[in-house]
Amino acid sequence: MDWRHNRPFRIVLLLCIVLVMLAGVVPYFVPLDLLRTELAARVARDTQRSLNIQGSVRFVLLPRPALLLGEASLTEPASPAVFAHFNKARVGLAVWPLISRGEVVVRELEFDKPKITVLRHEDGSLNFEDLLTQSKEDQGLHFDLEELHFKSAELGLSDEFLGNTVTLSQLDLHLRNLADPKNGKLTVAGGLLVGKQGQPAYWQGQLKVDAAMRYNEQERRLLVADLKLNLAQLGDSAPELRISQGNLTATGNLIYGWQPLRLTGGELKLNGEIVRAEQKWKLDLDLPEIGLHGTYLALNRLKLNAAMESPNGNVSAKIEVPALAGAQQSLLRADSARIDVKVGSPYQNLTLAFASPLELRRGVQFVLPGYRLTGSYGNRSLPRGAIPFDLQGEGLLDLRQEALDLASRGTLDHAPINTRLHLDDFVSPHYKVDLDLAKLDLSPYLPAVAANAKVMDQEEPFDLWWLNRLEAEGSVRIGELILQKLHINNLAFKLAATKRKMVLDPLSATIYEGQLTGRAEVDASRHVPVFHLQQKLSDMNINPLLADVLATSRFEGRGFLDLDVAAVGKKLSDLRRTAGGNVRVQLRKGAIRGIDVEAVLRAAANQLKQMGGQATAQPANLNARTHFSELNASLSLKHGVASNSDLNMSAGVLKLVGSGVVDLGSGTLDYLVKASANPKVPELSDLVGLTLPIQFSGLLASPEYKVDYASLKEQLLARKKAAEAKPVSTKKHPVKPASKSVARPVRKKK
Repeated sequence: MDWRHNRPFRIVLLLCIVLVMLAGVVPYFVPLDLLRTELAARVARDTQRSLNIQGSVRFVLLPRPALLLGEASLTEPASPAVFAHFNKARVGLAVWPLISRGEVVVRELEFDKPKITVLRHEDGSLNFEDLLTQSKEDQGLHFDLEELHFKSAELGLSDEFLGNTVTLSQLDLHLRNLADPKNGKLTVAGGLLVGKQGQPAYWQGQLKVDAAMRYNEQERRLLVADLKLNLAQLGDSAPELRISQGNLTATGNLIYGWQPLRLTGGELKLNGEIVRAEQKWKLDLDLPEIGLHGTYLALNRLKLNAAMESPNGNVSAKIEVPALAGAQQSLLRADSARIDVKVGSPYQNLTLAFASPLELRRGVQFVLPGYRLTGSYGNRSLPRGAIPFDLQGEGLLDLRQEALDLASRGTLDHAPINTRLHLDDFVSPHYKVDLDLAKLDLSPYLPAVAANAKVMDQEEPFDLWWLNRLEAEGSVRIGELILQKLHINNLAFKLAATKRKMVLDPLSATIYEGQLTGRAEVDASRHVPVFHLQQKLSDMNINPLLADVLATSRFEGRGFLDLDVAAVGKKLSDLRRTAGGNVRVQLRKGAIRGIDVEAVLRAAANQLKQMGGQATAQPANLNARTHFSELNASLSLKHGVASNSDLNMSAGVLKLVGSGVVDLGSGTLDYLVKASANPKVPELSDLVGLTLPIQFSGLLASPEYKVDYASLKEQLLARKKAAEAKPVSTKKHPVKPASKSVARPVRKKK
């Protein structure tokens, strides 16, 4: 019989087709309100959460049995706060267990526009862990997932330690063939946003993930194999982060499981590149072993390489940690860690080697509870080597606050040192320092100086590179500072540096065998640097001071120096030409080198009758000295020329007064000294009331002087004329003595 033409058969076949269609279509129009109520009650009983299904609940058979849910939300346990929300969901069910045993086995979950908030609590637990534990009473409901899909999802990840929230938006996540031992697949694509809730985003990027997936329902374990993750930055970050062109890639394996919660992995490698301000950073993290079991986390054989390049220099760092672990994820410890850092630039270089136990707090704070730090520092102003140091101490690095604190003690250039350093902002660092150093001898590191050369080249430009980006404040104390021939003891000052300007105030030291107090200022923010010095030197040795400052050794003695001087220029010769201000000098028990005025006066007294009245130039004789008991003078500086009009010098035999100018720029002087004799010295009695002019001129380092004997003769003749004229007008002594002396020669001539 041909069944195709059998009328009863065709009717039965048509009826079956209609019934099948109705079984697949009718449930779309038949709400299951009882199921909605049952689902909400079961969720509340097992999780203490509230499931609120605003949309419909329907059941379909075709193409596969599934439960269709409309808009719904799920709260946190015992809280009205929403944990998850979705517009609609599809729960795919296995056919045969449902028909044969009446068991509900979930094989597929699909959510449309879900919004989920994942929170990490202070104890390291996650706010969804209770959902991963199936109730023993749920004998009729099982999960054997093969497919999981999130379409246009928004996933928020918050951490109570870090404070920030990471948001994944427009996220498409697909887990396929999870039960297949070979063909399971994970794909993720979406946007990532970092920031705080209710505030503009700090950073955002585009995320792409591909991996092989294996899910074991019996072991409740999910394997992520051959992971390939790429995160590329979109646009610029918030101004405070100053990050652009960021890119992160990750490869490796991860195994995530629960009951108990655990995460393990091997050969996980992360590579990142970012541009921060003008700094180009590259990061390479090698994490061969990860172990997370409940609240215990272990990171083994961790290696990190970081490199930074910028117009101002480069930095490279290498970190090796054998094992970093902790009972709570908020505090991880390592018994030993090694950190090697190198900093290089056209101006300076620094090498650091840290060896220390390590604590990682809240993922952003690195604590060095007892480090050993060795290394060396050099710069182009110290071209003959780098200064070594060996320190021990405690440190704290805070990545969130961008702050570094170090408290160290040890040796710098083999001399004892104690120091505290605080640094803010890794891009434009601001330093706070408190340094106490026993001794620092920079002579071996300074440019080589020939045996007969000056200590400082007058035409060598100042190297003020160190002020370019220096933002610092603090205090410095150095027991002894040596700069070739210059020794400074007990140097102490308060430091403030910003915008290429540095002020040392107050500044004190023992220098030139005297005590110095005052302030110093360098302003390199202008086209030509400005220097301002306000200092008082008491009980200092004037000879080495003038030798270093003015390249002359003409004065000896100890006393007081008060100066308020400013100058502009790029080299020492510029400062000498532009110096302006006031200087006051008080000396005692000293000498003027190059001339013996006392000897000159004695020679003048013995040769008054033979003087021809001519002034002759004589070179200075450094072996000759004019000793004095006290010397006072004040100088007014203008455009590098020092003017003086009140020199007053006293000695047992003579007295000197003087005035003139000293041109610091050209290193010349034009100065007149007037010497007068002490009336109590018998051999100088003929010079009492007279002054001997001495003119100094020529180079400041080797001046010539002229003794003006003509002026002395004129004074003597004037005194004689006054003496001859004096008896004529006097009644006490008429003409008798004078007539005797005059008449006798006249009679002989007749």
